[in-house]
Amino acid sequence: MTISVRTGITGLFLTSLLVISGCSSSSSSNDTPIDDDSSSQTPGVDIPTVEDPDTGTNTPVTGGDTTDGTDTTDGTDTTDGTDTTDGTDTTDGSNTTDGNSAPDNILPDASADGSDVSGGEDDSPTAVETASLEGPFIKDAARGAGPPSTPSDLTLLLSAENWLEFSWAPSTDDQAVTAYEVYRDGALIAEVRGDTGYEHDYRSWLSTSFIDCNYTRYTDCVGSRTPIPGTSYSYSVLAIDNEGMRSELSVPATFTFEQLTSDVPDLTDYVRVFDEEFEGDSLDRTKWKAALPWGADTTINLETQYFVNIFAADPMDYTPFEFTGTTMKITGKNTPPELLEQANNLPYLSGVITTSDYFKMTYGYVEMSAKLAGGDGLLSTFYLFNQDYHKNKPEIDIVEYIGSRPDKSYQTYHYYDSIRARNFSGEKHSSPTMESVVSENLSDDFHNYSVLWEPGLVVWYIDGQEVRRMTGVRVSDEPMNIIAQLVVGSSWIGDPSADVIPAEVEIDFIRAWQKP
Repeated sequence: MTISVRTGITGLFLTSLLVISGCSSSSSSNDTPIDDDSSSQTPGVDIPTVEDPDTGTNTPVTGGDTTDGTDTTDGTDTTDGTDTTDGTDTTDGSNTTDGNSAPDNILPDASADGSDVSGGEDDSPTAVETASLEGPFIKDAARGAGPPSTPSDLTLLLSAENWLEFSWAPSTDDQAVTAYEVYRDGALIAEVRGDTGYEHDYRSWLSTSFIDCNYTRYTDCVGSRTPIPGTSYSYSVLAIDNEGMRSELSVPATFTFEQLTSDVPDLTDYVRVFDEEFEGDSLDRTKWKAALPWGADTTINLETQYFVNIFAADPMDYTPFEFTGTTMKITGKNTPPELLEQANNLPYLSGVITTSDYFKMTYGYVEMSAKLAGGDGLLSTFYLFNQDYHKNKPEIDIVEYIGSRPDKSYQTYHYYDSIRARNFSGEKHSSPTMESVVSENLSDDFHNYSVLWEPGLVVWYIDGQEVRRMTGVRVSDEPMNIIAQLVVGSSWIGDPSADVIPAEVEIDFIRAWQKP
């Protein structure tokens, strides 16, 4: 199988330089779907809304009752999302007796309990991000008239082969800073400001950060602006105040784009810490939940399926999970009329499995062998996610497969920073939605989808071939759970066509390894 990677820009060349402040109308104009609020966006402390990926506006989620999504002592559900006496998680996210509940034949690992390596409350925010806690600039009335202070401390947050993200400490002014100009190799490439009306501009403004070549949000990174993998570039930033006075350019910082390798995953120094072969006749209750942490009655991203929680206190008389003896199938189907009320009147039933409260890990290698669902309005997802709403909810999307794009898969990374001017969790940062193109229809057969996650490093693979690479201080060091699901219809993927229902994701195995 041949695999290539793309930015999603499809031949759109602009005759003039587009800066961030002028791109809101042209965002999403390429053909790459944008996973910004993602299939697993939490409706936690600061979010009962979902964002339209085209407009940047927020839409309230429906529901909000999480009473059927979590566990009690007898294997049914409570309202707080945590187990109480069976040796899994308590309300503070820590384990009480037996750790991750992995099968006896799985070698234990000291870090498999998901301890937060940083020991912090926000995934080790950088000093630069912490400096921005009060917002994008600092007002000092005693400063006196004159231009703003020069931006400082440019810090590389994340780097991939065709995009990178960096931030800087906010400038100080006697009145107000209204914009920052970003330069690459001496050429102006963007203006970061908060008054454009575009949500993604505002996020960058509040966190004084910038993604060079955010190709799923803006259309200016084409032609000579497209970065070359493995190449280093010099970046500088200046501040502009409300009187139009401009600071000096910051001290240049040199950042390097990553480069893909031909290396295959080397697990020589790893041990297997989680193993699910799906060889039984039902979902293993010691490993899996069948509801996301916020419960089945909360709908995100305008999704039109209802995730059936077969472990609910009063379960629906239907299961989306079928076992063949060697695999498990998650089926999406039309909601029968007699089940519509239980399904919150959503038109489709489907399933999700998550190791929430049963297994979590910090760093390692995770792999799934699966035949994904093909067809319009279908999204097969496999990802790692931190369920702790009070931290930065990092998420590594190992594979997101839109059934109407049979030879493409998508990889994305999400996290929240320490800037809490608007939200308790901080500002959300999402990588560009990275598209990998293969030489065959991924829904025709089984393929292996995996990720290597180590300190400062994430590498994505399909069938053992590296397709994406990301490094940086903002790679999560928090514990994450394993999740797989089949989404049927959403604001991201559109509605399913009648001929694809019922739809199936068939999973052969899910495994995880860590270094002892």
